[in-house]
Amino acid sequence: MSLRINRRGFLHSAFCTAAFSSHVRQAAAKHKDPPAQNAYRVFFGDLHNHNDVGYAKGSLQRAFDIAHSHLDFFALTPHAQWHDMPLMEGDRHLKWVNGFKRTKTLWPDVQRITAEYNQPGRFVTFPGWEWHSSFYGDYCILFPDDRSEMKLLNDLTDLKKFAVACKALLIPHHPGYRQGHRGANLDFLDESVSPVLEIYSEHGNAEQPNAPFPYLRHSLGGCWSKNTLQHALACGKRIGVIASTDDHLGYPGAYGEGLAAVWAQDLSRESVLEAIRKRRTYGVSGDRIQLDFRLNNRYMGEAISFSQEREGSIRVKGWDALDRIEVLKNNQVIQRNFPCDRSVDARCWDQPVLLRIEFGWGPWAAMDLARICDWDFDIKISDGALLDVHPCFQSGPFSEEKRNRIKNKTAAGCSVQSYTSRREAFAENPTNAVVLCLSGNSETRISLTVHQPQPHAFEKSLAEFAQHNDILFTGPFPAESLRIQPLVFSAHYQTEFSFNDRADTDEVHWYYVRVLQKNGQLAWSSPVWVEKS
Repeated sequence: MSLRINRRGFLHSAFCTAAFSSHVRQAAAKHKDPPAQNAYRVFFGDLHNHNDVGYAKGSLQRAFDIAHSHLDFFALTPHAQWHDMPLMEGDRHLKWVNGFKRTKTLWPDVQRITAEYNQPGRFVTFPGWEWHSSFYGDYCILFPDDRSEMKLLNDLTDLKKFAVACKALLIPHHPGYRQGHRGANLDFLDESVSPVLEIYSEHGNAEQPNAPFPYLRHSLGGCWSKNTLQHALACGKRIGVIASTDDHLGYPGAYGEGLAAVWAQDLSRESVLEAIRKRRTYGVSGDRIQLDFRLNNRYMGEAISFSQEREGSIRVKGWDALDRIEVLKNNQVIQRNFPCDRSVDARCWDQPVLLRIEFGWGPWAAMDLARICDWDFDIKISDGALLDVHPCFQSGPFSEEKRNRIKNKTAAGCSVQSYTSRREAFAENPTNAVVLCLSGNSETRISLTVHQPQPHAFEKSLAEFAQHNDILFTGPFPAESLRIQPLVFSAHYQTEFSFNDRADTDEVHWYYVRVLQKNGQLAWSSPVWVEKS
């Protein structure tokens, strides 16, 4: 099996990435797509993130270092304005007032570091900031270049005009809060300047009111059904889907808090923004699920002419076992695919397998031992090869100095440096993880050498992990622990299927895809609309 190095030094096989891209190229050729569509690739990034420019935590340098280490594109969006902010008890609104002053003062520094880190083809950055409104809802503005002005405006109409003049985008976020309490006011949503909706972040999931990952983490209330993605689509809005973290611990791309995915021609500001404008986008909650959905061979986000016969094609590659893939038409599920129900046989070793290593846990909060545990361990592969490593590093606990790193990546293994704590753990999950994409067979062996927090050595074959997981404790209670999950075969982490649908009336229909992994991580495509004749 041939190996190649990607832009971050990860090893890939034809199975891990090229096969997915090859399918896209072959399908495009089969259906005679325009030549430009053959080149679309999927990129992941965070378009909504905060640090201490504003009223969150973490330095500018730290945020861009972290983003550059594991994302394709990034926008720091410091808090800039809340023109209709209410007065709060004990003058707590001054937190926002002082944060906005700091953002205005440091805006030149944000522009400078954004420009310095922008490296087309390797890592793309966008200048931007966040605009609050109790009445209109919150928006992030993204600029196409570094000559961006911070112009504070008190009305969404004026903000739209400013964005259009700058060729910028306005992306509404945490839409599910009630109108009047910073939830999206859909009556004022303008798809020409706001082509996508951030439906998932650390706030929760706004696809529908009772969706997984409910709105729990802020004081703005639960999810309101009239401000969900499904309600916006039912009201006729032509809006695509993204996710981003809205993390306030200065950790871009924090695991579990949301990422934006785009199908773009290349990794440049122009191509990423073009993909967003065309709604060729989707969102993931945590794992970087690859999702390709087309209807009559048109990409997600497009509006196509009426036809009675519709053929959809879906291709998914996850980073855990796929529980189900659902196709929705006008917000109703019309088909489900269940990769988790498939059986595996001896041929399962012909394609790469996934092995997830989680580490953390530690003392309960009730023990008043809110310590940070440092991790340092080596992973070695015998009679096999490491093809790729997927980082699952969350934002908490906050530390200006510490970093999560995957180092020394070769076909023979890698090293992991990280830190965990129950303090500030997102969704009360005090762990980090890495997922290994491996080429091997039942005799391939994985050895783990732990240096911190306590020395420990461990070795097992992939055949053993095909049957059971394993747990290692770094010491007696309440010491931290490490869990190696059961092996995941390609039959369970990837799928490809098609569906047919027919409509005898020419009313508008929209179709989108929802993916759910066994570990609870989600992905949502932008819709494809079938227009009236």
